[in-house]
Amino acid sequence: MAESYEIPLEHFPVEPAVAGALARSAAAGLTPDEEAVRQALTGSALFAEELFAALLVALGLPGATER
Repeated sequence: MAESYEIPLEHFPVEPAVAGALARSAAAGLTPDEEAVRQALTGSALFAEELFAALLVALGLPGATER
């Protein structure tokens, strides 16, 4: 998505964001899904709420559901 807006990929550090999300999720006692977190952070959707819901599920939050 960053490339489509001509944003250099080095200005969108995916790996540190994924690592931070996984670490915080694990520290909270949750079971995150690394690939799903990466997909939620790099994916695109018509509405931001869709990606947010996918991220919550990927982080392993109880009761979170994808829309």
